[in-house]
Amino acid sequence: MRAFLLLLACCGIAVANPCIVPAEMLDGTSLPRSRAAIEARELRVLVGGSASAEPAALGTAPYHARIAAALGERYPGLVVRVESRGRRGASAAEVLALIEREMPALRPHLVIWQTGTVEAARNLDPGEFTDKLSEGIARLRAHADVMLMDPQFSRFMRANADIDRYRDAIRLAAAAEGIALLRRWDWMRQWADYDGLDLERAPREERVAQLARLQECVARGIAGQIVLGTRR
Repeated sequence: MRAFLLLLACCGIAVANPCIVPAEMLDGTSLPRSRAAIEARELRVLVGGSASAEPAALGTAPYHARIAAALGERYPGLVVRVESRGRRGASAAEVLALIEREMPALRPHLVIWQTGTVEAARNLDPGEFTDKLSEGIARLRAHADVMLMDPQFSRFMRANADIDRYRDAIRLAAAAEGIALLRRWDWMRQWADYDGLDLERAPREERVAQLARLQECVARGIAGQIVLGTRR
């Protein structure tokens, strides 16, 4: 038997069509500001990234628009406000600038910084990328909890870019700064391999439904990791 964890089952969130991930793919690194915010009954989350963090970028509700509902199942009565800021083709430095510009007005308790795809596609220097992540994490965590999110799983990207160098950079930056890593690449590869959730190989007529399910799965994965990080 494969040793799997039903995503969020450990955290009390029921899923009608569950996404399955190995337990080791959920990072329970502490989120102290988010825990305090949940205890105060209002949690503010800011998601920053490139294309998939753009409002209305996908033609279906993106994952960041689904996080509040997923957390609401675990914390009835909790007010969750999720804002996203993104721009297609934005580098890590550009996304950091977008996030920092919004911090004073939005005052998030948690920042989710998705990154790595643009750097890999452009073959930018991984060392400079790591430095920018570490610098940005240090600046952001002075005001909020921070999670890094790695790229979406893509066979096309894997065949046409050295994506693992950038995934390693993200992982190392998160570990060095002691923050949580959302392993979206590994989640999506798991779903593609075992759960039939595979956008690249889905028939055209099924892609919209699969995309919607994927966004729901990612949102629930994020919610599950938030629950783990805010447990005492």
